[in-house]
Amino acid sequence: MRSSRSDILAVSVLLVLLPVVGRSQAAPPPKRAAQTTATATTKAAEELPWCTRVSHAPQQPKSGETVKITVSIREGMTDVSLEYQVLEAGAYVELKDPEYARNWTPIAMKAGATADGRTTFSVELPAALQKHRRLIRYRITAKDPSKGPVLSPMFPATAATPTAPATPESPSNYAYFVYDGLPAWRGAINPNGRGLQRAQVTTFPPEMLGRVQPYHLIGRKDSIENATWREQAGGKEFKYTGALVVDGVVHDHVKFRARGGVWRYAMGKNMWKIDLPPGDRIKAKDDYGRPYPVPWTKINLRSLIQLGSYGHRGEQGMFESVGFRLFNLVGVPAPATHWVQLRIIDEADESPADQYRGDFWGLYLAIENEDGRFLRSHDLPDGNLYKMMGGTGELNHNGAGQPTDRSDLDKFLSAYNTADQSEDWWRAHLDLPTYYSYRSIIECIHHYDVDQGAGKNYDYFLNPNSGKWTVIPWDLDLTWADNMYGNGDEPFRSRVLAKPAFNLDYQNRLREIRDLLFNPEQADQLIDECAAVVCDPKAKGTSIVEADRRKWDFHPALGTGGQGGHGQYYIASATRDFSGMTQLMKNYVRLRGQWVDMTLLRDPRIPATPTLTYSGPADHPANRLAFRPSRYQGRAPFAAAKWRIAEVTPTGTPINSPPKPRLYEISPTWESDELPKLEQTTIPDKSVKPGHAYRVRVRVKDETGRWSHWSAPVEFVAGNAG
Repeated sequence: MRSSRSDILAVSVLLVLLPVVGRSQAAPPPKRAAQTTATATTKAAEELPWCTRVSHAPQQPKSGETVKITVSIREGMTDVSLEYQVLEAGAYVELKDPEYARNWTPIAMKAGATADGRTTFSVELPAALQKHRRLIRYRITAKDPSKGPVLSPMFPATAATPTAPATPESPSNYAYFVYDGLPAWRGAINPNGRGLQRAQVTTFPPEMLGRVQPYHLIGRKDSIENATWREQAGGKEFKYTGALVVDGVVHDHVKFRARGGVWRYAMGKNMWKIDLPPGDRIKAKDDYGRPYPVPWTKINLRSLIQLGSYGHRGEQGMFESVGFRLFNLVGVPAPATHWVQLRIIDEADESPADQYRGDFWGLYLAIENEDGRFLRSHDLPDGNLYKMMGGTGELNHNGAGQPTDRSDLDKFLSAYNTADQSEDWWRAHLDLPTYYSYRSIIECIHHYDVDQGAGKNYDYFLNPNSGKWTVIPWDLDLTWADNMYGNGDEPFRSRVLAKPAFNLDYQNRLREIRDLLFNPEQADQLIDECAAVVCDPKAKGTSIVEADRRKWDFHPALGTGGQGGHGQYYIASATRDFSGMTQLMKNYVRLRGQWVDMTLLRDPRIPATPTLTYSGPADHPANRLAFRPSRYQGRAPFAAAKWRIAEVTPTGTPINSPPKPRLYEISPTWESDELPKLEQTTIPDKSVKPGHAYRVRVRVKDETGRWSHWSAPVEFVAGNAG
């Protein structure tokens, strides 16, 4: 890599001040600690890799800032040195390139304090070295008297988690990214079009773009364009590498490719799969800036551009974001999602006049990978997880002590495919309550792209503790409209729900989901909450969804046929904007809800819905919340009553900008057991916090096992205990 004259002068000054490897020895290490040092401490230090706790500060420097790099080195090592490599924007060097082995500048590191058999070394890289959009790689070298020259591992150990040294798959360099902040972006709907409205350029300011977290992918231009457009390779091979910058942290040598099935290259704005090197982790954050409980090792980026033939382009990931939230809210393990603005650095110019070039690639949806870390994140035990396709499955994660030859899956598939199994068999082998919830959301959002013949868009998970299988949803883009692909006949609809006892339980759960979640009052709030992440209602046309539309609606890559096409954003919306697309979803909640009630829940024999009256003190003290139900009415005798209380976001609370997570009634803070009497009940005070808003409901069951609807809620703000 070439550097400017000022860069070379600055580094030359530093080289004069600090000894350089090959010219002179590094400063001798401090004297060893006294012999009284605990033997256990010394032994533990010796068991660690020779180089640990590598860090640089600031984490993401700006132009003109000095960067200090600090490491912890085991005593006895000599000639400790840092080597750095400068990569200009648009000139990324892949690990396989011959240039990777060249242009490393060495600087000796200065020894500092010694403790527990290790010495801290540090060095400062001069301010002139830091320039906007530069990637600076560095690595640590030293001499081990017993082995000779050694190179630091890329992912160093800590005292608690030692790791193996570097491997060819885990290359030995660290990196930081110099970045001065997001620039504004300018674009027209169609810069080459006729008419003032489409050709008019709008400026999207940095503060607006910054409302959605940026992911920078740094790579060679030919690699980026080959992966997403030119080569159109199927399969799972990763041919190209780059650096991914997330929240200021550089993850160098990530692998990337296009992802997707038969429509992988159909739209022009294509999906991405990014795989981190072994040992690396991304501390990914959700749309509210909260870290996920388990770091990510893979990134699935949905391109948010609907197939042209279905006419719903411009929903911008809302179908999947809201859909996966619904699954998780009803207790079905489903991927977490968050929006990102993808910025790709593959050329020198950050914001050229051509709006179809430059760093800004638009809006994408990151979808949690379904693998072992997914199980940990969702508090599931370590069992086998299979990606299903075509009536069989591929092992995505092998649980500890579980079969590796797919024998557990084959046995399950063979059993339900070759015989009509009994109710007892299904209860022993399928997590029925979770399946009822899964099937309910399938119907509510029309997630019908799960046809039994194709057997796709779901995973099977075998819980090693219960021995039961659970279905985990995937790929929800073709939803929220009745014209979307598929008939919805996944393997268990006809086999399980055809049994009257199971169908009754399923209807009870579906009825409950309609009462508590999939209704205009609750679902509309969820839709608005998700939409506010990417579109501030007060933005007046300058939200990132509109920037994405201008980036891609008339992008040349969409004009090549297939499922692309120009000018298709918002054509399904009466108002021709993103707000109209979210209104389509709200309309669908009403229409689909009516269809569910009239088609799937037509059971005239359920008990009458009870009513509920508050019977406690007027100020709703948290320890004296009493409620009186109406008398039971039903065709069959009374069997049980059930009560629930849930904390909710108060009715009428506006959507914040930026939004904050809302509380939904489907998630209870307390539920009673099935009670043998329908009588006045007092809510346990441990489930209530003064000053918080709650809803209380009751429902009843008859002797046939039919549950009524939940009563209309009594909503209140809890007062202090009295």
